[in-house]
Amino acid sequence: RWLATITCVMGAMTGGLASTTVNVAFPDLMGAFGLGRDQAQLLSTGYFASQTLGMLLSAWMIKSFGERIANIVALSLFLLGAAMSGLAIDTVTLIVGRVTQGVSAGVLQPLGMAVTFKVFPRDQKGFAMGIFAMGNVLAPALGPTLGGIAIDVFSWRYIFLLTLPTAFLALIVGNLFLPTQ
Repeated sequence: RWLATITCVMGAMTGGLASTTVNVAFPDLMGAFGLGRDQAQLLSTGYFASQTLGMLLSAWMIKSFGERIANIVALSLFLLGAAMSGLAIDTVTLIVGRVTQGVSAGVLQPLGMAVTFKVFPRDQKGFAMGIFAMGNVLAPALGPTLGGIAIDVFSWRYIFLLTLPTAFLALIVGNLFLPTQ
């Protein structure tokens, strides 16, 4: 139970972290790609709009493929989107990468909540959901700080690449600990 919940918290936290790290990088992204403020804002808006789409797809993916496969697909897409954004050489690749990240993060959040709710008995569901919710609240709070550190120490590319290790780890442990159906 706890391993499945921790796995889900990792996946959801990675998506939450990616949602807010980019906000501190707008000036750097505007300079690197010659973007206007409106175009730079599309990186956040596109992420959140596509995240909503992913949330709508989540129940269908779980029902059609099971929790484990849905998690593997979502995290694989997240890794692809993060890599696309971090290695982008043009605006289109950057935006497509962000939208891909958003869709996958949208699948991960309700998936994690559903798995956590499923694996705990009735008398422990509240406590388990509290643990899951702490991860969802903590990640967006840490995002701007970690994004700022990544920009100061490295470059704007690392705001996208810093989520790769946790997404990859969540992919591996999800393959081991999540229910198959």
